[in-house]
Amino acid sequence: MAKTLLNGVNDVLRRVNILAGDTGVLTSLTDSARQPYIDTATQLWNEAIANVFSESGMPVPNQLGEGTITLATNTRNYALASDVVRLHFPLIDKTNNQVIKEFAAGYLAMLEADPEQDDAGLPMYGAIRPSDGQLFLDRAPTATENGRVYTYQYDKDASLSAATDAMPFTDEVYRALVPVVAELWRDSRNMSANQEVVNVNYGRAARLLRGIEARTTWQPRI
Repeated sequence: MAKTLLNGVNDVLRRVNILAGDTGVLTSLTDSARQPYIDTATQLWNEAIANVFSESGMPVPNQLGEGTITLATNTRNYALASDVVRLHFPLIDKTNNQVIKEFAAGYLAMLEADPEQDDAGLPMYGAIRPSDGQLFLDRAPTATENGRVYTYQYDKDASLSAATDAMPFTDEVYRALVPVVAELWRDSRNMSANQEVVNVNYGRAARLLRGIEARTTWQPRI
């Protein structure tokens, strides 16, 4: 069975002696007496997961999401999914076989291309508005385009937050990361962390993710 965030928090807090064995084991991520410890462990698990995938050069599983916008008359800006980290262009109107491409020069250049902000009709290009992260279109849809639905793909925030959220790797990788998160936890609490433990187990976890066995020798291979 895949390990969950709750498993991870319990195993780390056991390792740093906040929990003793199975005594007082957490059944949720809410516990008033130990909430600061739980929150720290949760945060550090997410940091460790991001770091090990980055080190391995592999994408985090289930990081791609899908959303839609629906064109509305005289509306040029549209809210995107709340967990968007990066939007992938183009947006696609599957019904009418139309796309909205990225305005490569960016939001400010789009404003400069239409100083009066009165272009209307079928949108062709879009850009992310820095002030609020919304999608801004080069043209305001008219009643003719009203109701058209565009689908988009995006990189989403893949952080774990719920107790039942599954770890995005095998139990073997999980076991390699438990000591890493425990040492990071000690460091965050101004305790003495063993950096060698962190480095060795990060490397081990990254190798396991890539399916690479540890070398038994560094002699040149013949």
